[in-house]
Amino acid sequence: MKKLLSKLGMGDKLASNFWGIIIVAFSGAIIYGLPYFRYDYYDAYLATYNLTNTQMGVFGSILGIMGMVSYLFGGIVVDRFSTRMILTVSLVGTGLGGFVHLLPLSYYQLVALYAFWGVSSLFAFWPACIKAVRILTGSGDQGKAFGFFEGGRGIGAALMAMGAVAAFRIGIGQMNDEVQGMKYVIIFYSVLTIAMGIFAFFTVKEDIKTEKTERFSFKGIGGVLKLPAVWIIGMVTFCNYVFTLSLYYFTPYATSILGASVTFAATLAALKRWFSLFGNVGGGFVTDKIGTGNALLISFVAMALGTGAILLLPTNAGSIVAFTVLFVVIYVFYNVNYAMTWAMMEEGAIPEEYSGTAAGIISTVGYLPEIFVSLLAGMMIDANPTVGGYRTFFGFLIAMLLLGAVFVLIWKKYLKKVKKA
Repeated sequence: MKKLLSKLGMGDKLASNFWGIIIVAFSGAIIYGLPYFRYDYYDAYLATYNLTNTQMGVFGSILGIMGMVSYLFGGIVVDRFSTRMILTVSLVGTGLGGFVHLLPLSYYQLVALYAFWGVSSLFAFWPACIKAVRILTGSGDQGKAFGFFEGGRGIGAALMAMGAVAAFRIGIGQMNDEVQGMKYVIIFYSVLTIAMGIFAFFTVKEDIKTEKTERFSFKGIGGVLKLPAVWIIGMVTFCNYVFTLSLYYFTPYATSILGASVTFAATLAALKRWFSLFGNVGGGFVTDKIGTGNALLISFVAMALGTGAILLLPTNAGSIVAFTVLFVVIYVFYNVNYAMTWAMMEEGAIPEEYSGTAAGIISTVGYLPEIFVSLLAGMMIDANPTVGGYRTFFGFLIAMLLLGAVFVLIWKKYLKKVKKA
């Protein structure tokens, strides 16, 4: 297998650790099933729990607030403790929260549950994934490594989402009982998440976290904070994550505005993850040749143009096919961005031994949209439930994508300055 991977253009280090990266990738997909599945079943979730769009947005804001507090400290934890234990505790804890979700919870109890998920799935888990991938990869293969990492996450998410669709269809039965369908989905995600936690414990080696790097020190944190690369990557991540959260609103746009069925929308949400391979893996190979800056710039512009094209489509069922094609194209370019943003760490010469801390700082800045995007979208749609609300929100989204392109240009200028120095 190692020889085959080497023939595909991978360095020895990446080829040797390829399956370790895939295990981390699958874990990184499965853990987010429970905190975010509500978007794939948006209308059914609203009806099942008698919620407004604004209340749904609050759940996203709660996750964002917990993430903002967690990422920085979680990154520090990652640089000091076992990745295997961080992965296991995070996955099992998140899965147990799913079984709590099966209880007849009030709105405020749901808020508390999402706050718990904000800690269990965001605190140290994500920085641990980023550091693991970076350490398991040579400097010339960062694009490929993060491409396969995100591609593996995409495949894992696709398989998981397809299983959830099957569980939902079985749950609703002949009586079309969406409440029962939601319970089946929650059980499916809960069991799968706990099972992955157990699997990670027995398969992820302790040395996946670190290769005896220099001793961690708080003085090093100050050095990381002073690196311009960290803050530029954080802002690129910020703009890209606005789109990450906005992706979920393309599904209710298809159902409530274009007239697509809930099953179609959920199936599209599941199938879209298969297309992530084109952006993640293909983008990784291309990025290692043309540079992260060029790949990111092209992707930001393509995503903005694609979103604008969707707004120009007639608001009827006849536009569903065109919408699907545009959405898939946008999603491919989005996945180039999402994977390659982390490859910027190597290009920006961020010290490897502080990868967890840097990832925590970048995540603290980059994932701030979690606090306000879902709430903003819910308020805009509730204020104007017709196509007008979606157009206002998508207009905001396009502006953020263009801002992301501006930060990429700043990044390219920064790299030229560093090379001259």
